[in-house]
Amino acid sequence: MTNFFKISELSKNTLVGRDIGKETRLKIKDLLLEHENIIIDMEDSKQFSPSFIDEAVVKLVIELGKEEFKRRLKLINISEGMKSLMNSILHRNLNRDSSKKE
Repeated sequence: MTNFFKISELSKNTLVGRDIGKETRLKIKDLLLEHENIIIDMEDSKQFSPSFIDEAVVKLVIELGKEEFKRRLKLINISEGMKSLMNSILHRNLNRDSSKKE
């Protein structure tokens, strides 16, 4: 069963900063303990900061792994620009992590 949540239900009114991003990520992880799959409506918000995205979404992708993230979590109503930003931050983090291992 898939469960639907709005980002505004999971996060404070502003989607800015690492602290709020971390709180949001922890709430999402709690939901994933309760539900096999979840959909998060990003409500087409333009108020995301890169640090929020890094903490709330990118670190979750890294923790779960891309395949598990894709299987269990779906983000909807997200702009192409925000998708691009998320991918850019994810690739930067993955490249940084792989260079640490060398």
